[in-house]
Amino acid sequence: MQINSDDAIEIFNRYLEKLIEKEGTDLHIKSNSVIRARIKGSIIPLGIESVSSDDVDRIVEYLLDKDMDKFKRDYAYDTIYILDEKHRFRVNLYYQLKGIAIVLRLIPHQIKSFEQLNLPSALSRISQLQRGLVLVTGTTGCGKSTTLASIVEDINRQSHRHVITIEDPIEYVYDDDKCVIEQRSIGQHAADFGTALRSALREDPDIIIVGELRDLETARNVLQAVNTGHLVFTTLHTLDAKETIDRLLAIFPKEEQERVRMDLAENLEVVISQRMLRDVKDNLIPAVELMFKSSRTQQLIASSREAELLDAMTTDHNSFGSIPMDNSLFYLTLEGKISEETAYINATHPTNLRLMFTTSVEYQKKIGAGSLDDAVMIKGDEEDNKKN
Repeated sequence: MQINSDDAIEIFNRYLEKLIEKEGTDLHIKSNSVIRARIKGSIIPLGIESVSSDDVDRIVEYLLDKDMDKFKRDYAYDTIYILDEKHRFRVNLYYQLKGIAIVLRLIPHQIKSFEQLNLPSALSRISQLQRGLVLVTGTTGCGKSTTLASIVEDINRQSHRHVITIEDPIEYVYDDDKCVIEQRSIGQHAADFGTALRSALREDPDIIIVGELRDLETARNVLQAVNTGHLVFTTLHTLDAKETIDRLLAIFPKEEQERVRMDLAENLEVVISQRMLRDVKDNLIPAVELMFKSSRTQQLIASSREAELLDAMTTDHNSFGSIPMDNSLFYLTLEGKISEETAYINATHPTNLRLMFTTSVEYQKKIGAGSLDDAVMIKGDEEDNKKN
């Protein structure tokens, strides 16, 4: 059934309002298809009417205005759409087989606290850092930007510092509290990440936030900023601390990797890796791995022994607040927030997680000794086989 309306923009805004009403996170629009939304992690139709390619073209022209030529040249475009004073959306437009597609991600108006986001309280230690590198990692849609915004707002409430953010595009908007915060959007306030980073070093910053570590030039400039005594935050699409170190090193040419390794050993303060899960109430909740800097992690990174970082995080838990992903999943299960099956499906090493369940006196008391679900244990075997 085709939408019968001459006002494509009215339709567009109406569906955004419906997304907000249903507490969804993303709106998906493509030519000659029904409009869909991501709600509680699943993509579902928001109606039975399809939107024509002409209407999609009208929406694109409305969103891009003078930047249509750039979109046609690059075949993709990122921007921000402001529906009203409380609702902003990150927008990605791109060409696909059957025409143009648009994805809009709702950016929450309120920046939530660690507690509201179900994030570890140990993250509060980050606001005390004065220099070094902090990496927030995870797959697309796992909440990296939200976690980073919560950390920045925590710093904003506690410290008198100068913060510069470099983003493409700007997502969360900060109001100055104790900090002076200036936000720069690539393409609007700066030509590119490299130029913006080099400029930031001359602007008396205490903290620099880089939206994403995308390329070699950005990585070099980030490390330069760190080496000159600044505190730098950025994000990477990696699953855990070990993969993060490997991926960051791989960005650089081989002849530079040993120097970069020494820089990371000295300056990498925290790696925050998260995965978004469904809790027992069918809501989304993050599982978070934390690797805080310690003499042990420094030694392992410097000597190319990233495979031992998991053991180091376990050892460093009480002293530094580090926690491996599987331990995070175990505690979420113990607290009754997620099921055993969800924990196994998302585990890095399901056999290690199984050992935690079977040897935990507290957990055995909770579920009744000997009642651990055999089906879940089999699931753990299946996941291990996939990884091997």
